[in-house]
Amino acid sequence: MEQRLLDKVAIVTGSGQGIGRGIAQRLAREGAHVVIAEYSAENATAAAQEIEAAGGRALAYRIDISDVTAVQKMVDDVVVQLGHIDILVNNAGVVQTKPMLDLTEADWDRVLDVNLRGTFFLVQAVARQMIKQVPEALRQAASNPADISSTKKQEATAESAVAKPLAASYGKIVSLSSVAGRRGRPWQTHYAASKAGIISLTQSTALALAPYRINANAVCPGIVPTPMWQQIDKEKGQLFGAKPGEAMASFIQTVPLKRAATAEDVAGAVAFFCSPDSDYITGQALNVDGGFEMD
Repeated sequence: MEQRLLDKVAIVTGSGQGIGRGIAQRLAREGAHVVIAEYSAENATAAAQEIEAAGGRALAYRIDISDVTAVQKMVDDVVVQLGHIDILVNNAGVVQTKPMLDLTEADWDRVLDVNLRGTFFLVQAVARQMIKQVPEALRQAASNPADISSTKKQEATAESAVAKPLAASYGKIVSLSSVAGRRGRPWQTHYAASKAGIISLTQSTALALAPYRINANAVCPGIVPTPMWQQIDKEKGQLFGAKPGEAMASFIQTVPLKRAATAEDVAGAVAFFCSPDSDYITGQALNVDGGFEMD
């Protein structure tokens, strides 16, 4: 496999299992040094060891991303240990299937704290670090966008200083939304709201970081057989009296390609957004769902 991410440092949250684990493995195969940022220390260690056994590089890091203090500490620790951060993949998330009228304040806060609040503050902390890594001339140009002539001169200075084309990116942020973020879900109201928020957050981040040539994009998976989807299947079964596997099978029948996604399907899209191939793409949300949503 072409190592498009050779020597890049990539933080992947929620990468101890499921989609996140597949993403971490893919980025490692493409040459990145992957930080397995995961709530379960046991899963983090196992995922990191798996990557290293395959010849890749990985660092296990136990974290609860809803803890803003812990988020900043992780960013600082990664910079101390690995020197820089080039890629952030926001994959950590929680889900709950429960009727809208039955949701409690605790239900809402738990899902939004991890899926949206935690993601925002991690994006903010990593973005600040990525900006520090941008050449000084480009930082000055970005802070004074009204002075067009000065901006062009400073960008030219940055170009010669780092021997990079002006089209190059200085950082990639990819956030996992969901097809649930495309439409409301009466049985997952708080989850759908959090994932719609991820799309909006991605667009705002793309606009805020564009002057520094840092890209922000989102990926919206459909059904992927992971522990999270097993939970959804179980909770829907309990609500509607379905047998194990029936909810998932019913969903798959609505997918034009008539199959569930694999973690590798999603990882391929994420790897593209992390690579130089996407340097001129920002603020986008890509569905990886077999055609379930078409927009």
